[in-house]
Amino acid sequence: MYFEFLKEMFLEMTVKKRAELIPHYYHEQFILFTNGAQITYEEFLKTHEEYYHTPIQYAVEYDEPTWLEEGNKIAGRMWITTSRPNEKPTKLELILIAEYQQNKIYRLWELTYPDWSQLPAFSE
Repeated sequence: MYFEFLKEMFLEMTVKKRAELIPHYYHEQFILFTNGAQITYEEFLKTHEEYYHTPIQYAVEYDEPTWLEEGNKIAGRMWITTSRPNEKPTKLELILIAEYQQNKIYRLWELTYPDWSQLPAFSE
């Protein structure tokens, strides 16, 4: 059930770049733990509004056999490819664990390779 919610979120919000859907998919007390950093709901909302107003595009793939779901948590491996005009696309590998509360993402622990926060698309 939660894996389907996650896939829907990536399709409807990330790929379509619709930051207004963050309150629909993310709990108001959401915290992202990513590559050693901690990002609050407010920071997540603000940065995604900024990212989605740039020409960046996203494509998402799932390593479906790796996904596990237990209670209100899911874990698995996926890839997000980011691309911008006149740049070579970057394929990010993600290992993540998501915890849900009230059918919204409450906590998200992820490791990405390469580290997404070091890419020019997210630091300019």
